[in-house]
Amino acid sequence: MERPRRGTQLELEIDNLAFGGQGVSRLDGFVVFVAGAVPGDRVRAVVTKVKRRYAEARLESILRPSADRIDAGCRHYGSCGGCRWQSLAYPTQLKYKERQVRESLERLGGLTDFEVRPVIGMEEPWRYRNKVEFSIGPGPEGPLVGFHPPGRWDQVLPVTECHLVSHAAEAVRTRVEQWIRKSGRPGWDPRSQTGYFRHLTVREGRRTNELLLSLATAAGELPPGLPEALLAEFPQIVGILHAHNDGQAEVATALPHRLLHGRSFLFEELAGLRFKVSIDAFFQTNTEMAEKLYARAGEEAGLTGDEVVWDVYSGIGSIALYLARRSRAVLGIEVVAPAVEDARDNARLNGIGNATFFEGNARVVLKEVLEGRASLPPGLENPDVVVLDPPRGGLAKKVIMRAAAARPARIVYISCNPATMADNLKDFAEHGYRLVRVTPVDMFPHTPHIEAVGLLEPTS
Repeated sequence: MERPRRGTQLELEIDNLAFGGQGVSRLDGFVVFVAGAVPGDRVRAVVTKVKRRYAEARLESILRPSADRIDAGCRHYGSCGGCRWQSLAYPTQLKYKERQVRESLERLGGLTDFEVRPVIGMEEPWRYRNKVEFSIGPGPEGPLVGFHPPGRWDQVLPVTECHLVSHAAEAVRTRVEQWIRKSGRPGWDPRSQTGYFRHLTVREGRRTNELLLSLATAAGELPPGLPEALLAEFPQIVGILHAHNDGQAEVATALPHRLLHGRSFLFEELAGLRFKVSIDAFFQTNTEMAEKLYARAGEEAGLTGDEVVWDVYSGIGSIALYLARRSRAVLGIEVVAPAVEDARDNARLNGIGNATFFEGNARVVLKEVLEGRASLPPGLENPDVVVLDPPRGGLAKKVIMRAAAARPARIVYISCNPATMADNLKDFAEHGYRLVRVTPVDMFPHTPHIEAVGLLEPTS
């Protein structure tokens, strides 16, 4: 069959989901991706882009809905794009996420002879996010506090609800938007680089009921009255910060800030531990599923109480401290200085004395430790278990080489990106470590994202 041309209208049977969440159809072997379609749908779609091996198409209408298609519960579904799998039954979401982990490891990593454990999902897969970042932009009735529509970095979608965040976070967004409009100052227009209000970040302690807010603006003093506008209605707010972003980049984190009220961190509880979490600190976005993720990582670590554990990319110490209770000693390695300070504070907060946190780039610190040049307490040089929880981009090859050179009995790899996980585990195989098993963990229901916990062991 000839490749379809841009603008061609097609009738398609959707038989799979791509890694990014698009529906997949095949025309005599030629792949067409259709955003918004789910397996089992028969759809009418218009081709928007054509490449040598595939095409992309815009969903026009559903001619026959899939048996797995359900009504989306959010009024902004289809416009927002934040939870694009809302129209797919949750058990079916889990089935495809488990399949995607397996296929990534097999096809991209060339891995074989490993076990895929059943995916771990949520019992109640709604309102699970403990952190949300809203963009602020101009609107017809004043500044809008909402989200960017898919592919539109220059617009902000007006929102009245989000089923992935708590009702408290929804209400805070509404109240801040009202206060911003009364202030008379404009929202930020990224095209003209003009305006004032740019981002609102809301963090929540799901177990402690604490709220922490940061309002980011361009240069200049914040109009008075924000704490007064919020605290009477939301007594659970423990801190309000004013952040400054004078640059062109649309970023909401790692900005200089001033404390307007309370403290610059909140407390959260997870797996029997209490954590100090700053506004910009990395902390798992789904508290309930983080407990299940850590429990799975702990099982794979196989700790008996006498092991030395290295936790690379340790953040504020949540995994390290979780494992420290069942280890002889733990070394955490983290490049972000404030996160290292938080980790040390969290160790003291929980009365844990066998965890050491080292600030620095993982590639460099691992080299110094292996060469005996790092100032570490005695006994931390030879790990029995190495835990790796890298960002979405995965591990640098030298980190892989040096983690393997330490020759731990077990490596526990926690991934938020099956594609980079596959690539990294292929490299580990070249350094003498094989994947024994992997467990998908659904940290982000109703989105295409999936985390996984893998266990690697030496091949000899």
